[in-house]
Amino acid sequence: MKKARREKNGKGPSVLRFKALVRHLKVAKNGSLALLDVPKVITKKLRGMTKLEGTMNGHPFRAPLESNASGNVWLRVNQAMRQGAGADVGDMVKLAILGPEPEPTVPADLRVAFTASRKAKTLWKDLTQDGRRIWIRWIESAKTPGTRARRVRRTLEQLSSGKRRPCCVNVYEFMLDRVQE
Repeated sequence: MKKARREKNGKGPSVLRFKALVRHLKVAKNGSLALLDVPKVITKKLRGMTKLEGTMNGHPFRAPLESNASGNVWLRVNQAMRQGAGADVGDMVKLAILGPEPEPTVPADLRVAFTASRKAKTLWKDLTQDGRRIWIRWIESAKTPGTRARRVRRTLEQLSSGKRRPCCVNVYEFMLDRVQE
């Protein structure tokens, strides 16, 4: 297992890298599922995270973590994940996952924009940490100042109309930029 790395500016999540075996688990009478066990050393670093975001053999995924009866944590590996990663039950896979992130800091331009819309600011405060993080990632992924300004305006409009998630955001873009070697 490689050591966790922090993002270059020190503010972002660490990237946790490890290998795991995709294994088969029989459930109920005729059911089964593929899963992989998350090593305890990784689980400790996740500090209670319930969803993983990362890559498996370079294929992006977002999936919930599950606790099992023995107190360990596993990740269900669905068919799409296995196909994308080119892996099957019995294969060893490489994972690169984002570790825990601190509470996202509201960018200055968005903070200023909130002064114009009490309704947007109220909904913002009601969002989960993950919900706020997705909006911030969308705004900060803009490549030009003009695009960023439009995204800040659109964030206010959408929050004011009750939308809790930005439309048309690539949720994998942020993660892929960070986990690539």
